[in-house]
Amino acid sequence: MRRRLVFIGIGVMALAFVAGCSSSSKSSSSSSATTAGGGGVTVGTTAGTTVNVVVSDTKGLNGKMTMVVTPATAKAGNVTFTVKNSGTIDHEVVVLKLKSGQTATSLKITSFEGEANRVDESSSVGETGDPPLKPGETRSFTVKDMAAGAYALVCNIAKHYGLGMRAPFAVTS
Repeated sequence: MRRRLVFIGIGVMALAFVAGCSSSSKSSSSSSATTAGGGGVTVGTTAGTTVNVVVSDTKGLNGKMTMVVTPATAKAGNVTFTVKNSGTIDHEVVVLKLKSGQTATSLKITSFEGEANRVDESSSVGETGDPPLKPGETRSFTVKDMAAGAYALVCNIAKHYGLGMRAPFAVTS
C-alpha cells in the first residue's frame, strides 16, 4: 500500500512538472503578452489602468441615480472601464472630454441625436456601446491612449444625467 502511494505521488509530481513546463513555454512564445511577477497572470502589452464604474438607480426615472467610479483618476495611456449596472433599468456610460471651465455637473442638458433631456456627446472618447446595459449586466471597454485632462463619465439615456448619473474623472500625465 505504501509503495502504491509513493508511485501515485511521483506520478502527480511528474504531471505538475509537465504542466508547469508547457504553461511557461506558451507564455514565453507569445510576443504580445507578458507574465506578471510571481502571480502567473498574463497581461497584454496594451495594459493600462482598470476603472470600475457602478451605475445604479432605486426607482428608475422616479428617483435619484448614481455613478460610482473607482479610482477616479488614471495615468495617461490605455484605460479600461468595467461598468456594472446594479440598477433597476437600462444604463450606459459615455466618457466625455471636458472643455476648459466645464465640470461633470455643469454640462448643459439639451437634446442630442433628436432626443430631449440629454447632453452633447460630441466630445466622447469612448462608451459602453449599444445596446445599453440591462440590470445586473457588466461590460468593459478600453479607451486607448487617453490623454491627460478632465473628463466626465455620464449615462446619456434621456433624463439620467439630470437625475445624478454622472461623475468626474481625471487623467494625469
